[in-house]
Amino acid sequence: MKRSSETRFDMNDRSNESGRMWPPKIQIAGVSSLDEAQFCAQIGVDALGFTLEIPGGIHDDLTWDKAAYIIQRLPRTISAVVITYLKSFEEISRLVQAVSAHAVQFHGGIGEDQVAVFKRKYPTIKTIGRVTVSGRDSITQAACFCSPLWDAIILDSTDPITGRLGATGITHDWSLSSEIVNTASVPVILAGGLTPDNVVEAILTVRPAGVDTHTGIEDSDGNRNLAKIKAFTQATLDAFKITKRTPV
Repeated sequence: MKRSSETRFDMNDRSNESGRMWPPKIQIAGVSSLDEAQFCAQIGVDALGFTLEIPGGIHDDLTWDKAAYIIQRLPRTISAVVITYLKSFEEISRLVQAVSAHAVQFHGGIGEDQVAVFKRKYPTIKTIGRVTVSGRDSITQAACFCSPLWDAIILDSTDPITGRLGATGITHDWSLSSEIVNTASVPVILAGGLTPDNVVEAILTVRPAGVDTHTGIEDSDGNRNLAKIKAFTQATLDAFKITKRTPV
């Protein structure tokens, strides 16, 4: 199926003036140490997700100060993405300034009026909206995210038992995600239960601009597993090479 003619982004022109890739092909979420961040940068990851101000409280000891320390030491090619449930411009403004974020993933939803204020104040900081893929309504919801307010959307899963959004380790219906990719007017990042073992199939099925993983590269104790991160990164890069050769 061909991508919609209304799509307004060029998949072949991914780098911006800073040298950072947008949209990122590979985002590793939940990073909370400089060693992890530097390892990711060395193996080809181009975006790191920092979970701050989320419902469960501080995640893995990642404070604002600690995130700022890590971000300040990242290579210029790496995008630092704040993943947050904050919903007001004032709160988000304080956060992005404190940590020097390059992008914000509004995981808890936010009013477009607040996003508009944010974009006027921080035009160079990328905005990512979340779409929970749980039915055909997701396709309609995804269509609401448009430029210039939004720079990308991330497709994630929900846990039907707990109601948790994101970091569930659960995949969703990739056929719906594929439809969203073909109709969205901003780049689509696929998340939701992605692992080194299924990311190739996910990319070949959905054809997203990029992928994100959190629990899929962690051990059962919640710690990041560097071997899994490396395997996920290599599998992702291999899959994107295949999609370059295969017509959509």
